[in-house]
Amino acid sequence: MNPNYGLIDSDRILILNSSFNIGVESAYFKDYIAESVKISDVKFLPPCEPTKIVGIALNYPGVDEDSSYVDEPLVFVKGINALALGDNNFDLPPSMDAWGECELAIVIKHKLKNINISSVHEGILGFMPANDITCNNFHKRDHHLARSKSADGFCPVGRYIDIDYEYHNKKILAFQNNILIREGNIDDMIFSVEKIVQWLSTWMTLQPGDIILTGAPPRVRAKQFLKPGDTYSVRIEGFDDLNTEVL
Repeated sequence: MNPNYGLIDSDRILILNSSFNIGVESAYFKDYIAESVKISDVKFLPPCEPTKIVGIALNYPGVDEDSSYVDEPLVFVKGINALALGDNNFDLPPSMDAWGECELAIVIKHKLKNINISSVHEGILGFMPANDITCNNFHKRDHHLARSKSADGFCPVGRYIDIDYEYHNKKILAFQNNILIREGNIDDMIFSVEKIVQWLSTWMTLQPGDIILTGAPPRVRAKQFLKPGDTYSVRIEGFDDLNTEVL
């Protein structure tokens, strides 16, 4: 069976027909419903098909001493191969000292280029939790962070996109084996959701389905590397936990 988008409705999924695309206004979603099935009968895939995954680094106070004084975001890109469902097992690559990072992800709805900040929300489909898995720079040779950010499975995301999510004043936390690792509030971000999307659009065309990771809050304890048997949990207020099980 070919993949389809769907709407979560309690314990069921409303399957949208093949004519649907994520640029459709939400008021018209119901016009594309083809059938209804039980959630238990559905195999979930990552909830969008991005052309790119863009990450914002050092976007919370306390993550880096100098980050409060910069005048534009620090950006990196993760490969599409990194995208994975958070409730799948994560196969930790050998010889990689990797850690998790809890982040709010933006999903783009329309093609965006040089937009006004007042128009940002019209171009956002919704939000989801994400885990920006990262590993140490290899011998300081990974200048563009490709290996550090883009190994297979290095971007677990939630099963659904919340198109009505109100992200202001929401707690964002990470737990490793139920021990608190990171803690913050989305309102603490140095560059807001609106500023990030508007600024990116001045030099990068954002396409429907593109994912923007908005940064991780500071650690509350020393860095903990992932190891087989670990569970890394992203907990953002208003979402289900995003749990990554490490093999």
